[in-house]
Formats: sequence, structure tokens, C-alpha cells
Amino acid sequence: MKKFKEIIEGVDALDARSAFYYLGRYLKQAEHYSRYEKDFFEDDYQSKPSEEAKKLTFLLIDFIESHQGKKASEFTDEEYIFWVEQLDDAESKLEPEPTKDQIETANSVINELFQSPLTGKN
Repeated sequence: MKKFKEIIEGVDALDARSAFYYLGRYLKQAEHYSRYEKDFFEDDYQSKPSEEAKKLTFLLIDFIESHQGKKASEFTDEEYIFWVEQLDDAESKLEPEPTKDQIETANSVINELFQSPLTGKN
């Protein structure tokens, strides 16, 4: 079986992580989508996904639903759990996001590298 890893190969980790987030929202809301028709990309807590992340999300949805031969809204509890576990496994293997401290350290090192040796200024 083709895996999430193959689908996201070569994709920026941030876009992949975002696509996985929205895929999870889609799976969670699929059963209720026909009643509420809420756009699963609308989220008060997350910024809007990039176009690449949106395309990837739809690609992942198509993959899952094609593999199951039905829409996510028709999944049994076992099928839903299986795909959520696949999603969780694939996401856990993405490159970790840098911490705030790691970003600050990297910025500090970069600033030091580009300071003028004579003046200490850029």
C-alpha cells in the first residue's frame, strides 16, 4: 500500500505538517460535513494553509478515500481509527519544528558571522 510518506516526499515539512493537520480536521468532521458544510480549512487557531498545503491535503483525502473505496463520511469507527493512526505515524516522522531557543540561537550565530570584524556591525 502506498503510504503517506511517499505522497509527501519532497514536500516542505511545514506544508506537510499543515496538510496533516487539515486532513485530521477533515476526517474528524467528515461525518457531519453534509449537515454543516463547514470548510475544514477555516480555523480560528491556525493560520490559513499555503496553496501547496491545500493541494497536498486534497491529494491525501483522495488517496484515503480511493483506497477505502468510499467517502470518509462513510468510514466505520475502525477505518477512521486506522487512518488517524496512519496520519499520526506519518506526522511523527516529519522533521521536528525548531524550538524558539533553537531559532534564537541560530539567529545569534548568523548575526555574529555577518558582523564586521573591525566595527562589530553589519
